[in-house]
Amino acid sequence: MLVSNAVVPIAIAAEQAGVDIAQVHRWAAVGGLQIQGRGGREFVRLDQVLALSAAARRRDPSTNRGALRARLADARIANPSVTGLQQASRDRT
Repeated sequence: MLVSNAVVPIAIAAEQAGVDIAQVHRWAAVGGLQIQGRGGREFVRLDQVLALSAAARRRDPSTNRGALRARLADARIANPSVTGLQQASRDRT
């Protein structure tokens, strides 16, 4: 288990955060975090990458209720109960 404020290779941080290395580079380009170079390798603070990825997921409509609303936008359910909505969502995936 990695300590969240550890300085780790950029590939490890990207993997832990569920993003690609190019995204970490984009965050660095806009000043979101600092990339440190050591011996020809790039390192970042894991906690910064995790925080930026969490913020990005909160803004991404595909990871929240927006995706569910879009999936059920034209659903016709005879009994609009929670169970009925859950079944309609499962049927559409």
